[in-house]
Amino acid sequence: MISFSPNSPKYYQIYEKLLEKIQSGKYEENDRFPSDTELVKQFDVSRGTVREAVKMLIDQGYLVREQGKGTFVTYKKIEQTSDQLIGFSELMKRNNIKPDAKLLHKEIITPPEELKDRMHLSDDDKVVHIIRVRYGDNLPLIIERSYFNYRLFKPIYDKDLEDNSIFKLLYDHTDIRLGEAVQHIEAINAGETEHDMLNIPIGTPLLLLKRLIQTKSGEYFQYSEDVYRSDRISFTTKTISYDRTHSETGLPIDIADQRIS
Repeated sequence: MISFSPNSPKYYQIYEKLLEKIQSGKYEENDRFPSDTELVKQFDVSRGTVREAVKMLIDQGYLVREQGKGTFVTYKKIEQTSDQLIGFSELMKRNNIKPDAKLLHKEIITPPEELKDRMHLSDDDKVVHIIRVRYGDNLPLIIERSYFNYRLFKPIYDKDLEDNSIFKLLYDHTDIRLGEAVQHIEAINAGETEHDMLNIPIGTPLLLLKRLIQTKSGEYFQYSEDVYRSDRISFTTKTISYDRTHSETGLPIDIADQRIS
């Protein structure tokens, strides 16, 4: 690890020491981390200094604070590739984590104009609005806010959406097959809603994933705005080579026109 000058801020020196302990294996995955009070005594510094150091570790995904329980080591994140369409249940099973869900809302509605335009729906089309919290090993990880084309979703509308993957239900009970998806990821901070639903402090860094999914026949099946805990789940992207993307002007990135705003 890079060694910083003793003239570095005190909180940064403490951050370095704590990070070295985590990376050396002194603290293992899911271990309870010392409380702020314990760290104040250990380093003989103010509570504010300790909180700055711990906040850096939380922001970088090495620690997670569970409300009412304490702070835990969580540096082994669940990795999801953003160039593959994969359901939450399958992602959890690939990581040997038990998936679960809590259904908070399910309703057939008339889509607002913006959603109707986005999903290329007609005036007579309805959508199914679903809100679920997804869990991994009983820990809340994602808030799913989804809209499904009711005509395509109808065969599985009455199925159990807490104990089953929607994608798997679709494949088991219909001939519909999913095609391409457009995804947009941005950083947000937890507000009151995320605080309540994910049991995390207000202001916690999160990821907002907007996703528009088509079927293989070209119909729009789903639009969702899902909130991910960035301390538990990360996204990996794959790029093509510079030689295949740079233009005559030498710009290395070709930005696609199709995006979700």
